[in-house]
Amino acid sequence: MDRTEKNLVQEQEGGKPLEPLEPLEPLEERSRLFSSFEWTDYKAQLRNRIRSRDLDRYFTLTESERIGIRETIRLNVGASPYYLSLSDPSDPNCPIRRMIVPREEEAYFSPEEAADPLHEEGLSPVKGLTHMYPDRVLLFSNHECSVYCRHCMRGRKVSDASERMETEDLEECFGYIRSHSEISDVVISGGDPLNLSDAKIDWILENLERIPHVKICRLGTRNPVTLPMRITSELCGVIESHNSDRLSIFCNTQFNHEKECTQEAKEAVLKLVKAGVSVGNQCVILKGINDEGEIMLRLHKKLLELRVRSYYMYDPELIPGSRGFRTPLYKGIEILEYMRGKLGGMGIPQFVTDLPGGGGKVTLGPNWYLGYHRPTRNHVFRSAVRGTVHLSPEPPESGYENFYPILEDSVWDSVRESAYSSEKGVSPRKKGEA
Repeated sequence: MDRTEKNLVQEQEGGKPLEPLEPLEPLEERSRLFSSFEWTDYKAQLRNRIRSRDLDRYFTLTESERIGIRETIRLNVGASPYYLSLSDPSDPNCPIRRMIVPREEEAYFSPEEAADPLHEEGLSPVKGLTHMYPDRVLLFSNHECSVYCRHCMRGRKVSDASERMETEDLEECFGYIRSHSEISDVVISGGDPLNLSDAKIDWILENLERIPHVKICRLGTRNPVTLPMRITSELCGVIESHNSDRLSIFCNTQFNHEKECTQEAKEAVLKLVKAGVSVGNQCVILKGINDEGEIMLRLHKKLLELRVRSYYMYDPELIPGSRGFRTPLYKGIEILEYMRGKLGGMGIPQFVTDLPGGGGKVTLGPNWYLGYHRPTRNHVFRSAVRGTVHLSPEPPESGYENFYPILEDSVWDSVRESAYSSEKGVSPRKKGEA
């Protein structure tokens, strides 16, 4: 008899009714779920995925969360038991919980938001394909994910069965790619392409490998984060068989918080690396989750330990119901400024914003360059490591002096005596100095 059915009345042998049994506490419910199937079986993980109706069993919900679950205008709720296990059932500010459970802010469609802010549909020549950049396309392979992240920028399609990509739809996409020889790079996204069967993934990669002008394939997947047991030896064998001299396969995933950097995730990444697949990370700045320099620094240090190289750090998109996640644009610049000098360059992402209306990505960063002092022909920089000012001369007769922003004389007068150069270096750091 299931104790979680609140209205169930148990009967004694003599036929007398007993009081309804109390529901289990979230930790007990979790323990019961986690022990009910083979934990490392990814198919069992997907069969036991948590839905909206299950959330009050595994979390002590706040009123805001109850409203969000009931009235969200975003995609469906879904989370693998594995990803659920990383969350805190009692703390509403747990970063993993925030990415699983809707909040009240999801119920509102703000004036600045749009279902498709990047106008991907308007740049789609055939169903499931976006051709925004001349040399590359995005292939929407399927509509399902192991976890439906609350900040998902493609929520208009993900978790919606009507967006299912049939074999005929994918064949039409391949036909378009074949007929456009300028396309050399195909990003396979979704949904999550690794939620497809090994056979379907094999078929997709085989089709791309057979197109002579397609040289690069990028798999966009969160499964190393949300369902690492999906990265099986069999799957990696399929990927490796197409990772050839004709097609170079890369993987981009999305770790957003250090809590996601588990031993299971590390093992999944290592399997991909051993299959010859370079793994990069594309995190999203999310309000109240990772929008601080120290949190991002710890995440990116962990990623290097996992053999994941940083790629992008995204400014949140203007998708419906996303106000609760969006941060000021300057947050990204502030985070990069904090990280620079505390971590090797390969661990620091590019901060990008994807321009509304289909303008593509642009990179942003701290302004370390203060300007050009024309009388002395010196470029003036601020050090990311110490905050000190440094001079670097322009080559004689460069012909480019008119392209540089001019440093005002007042700024030059304030820094010239303390500035460092090739003739004057900074002092060694003292022990314990930050």
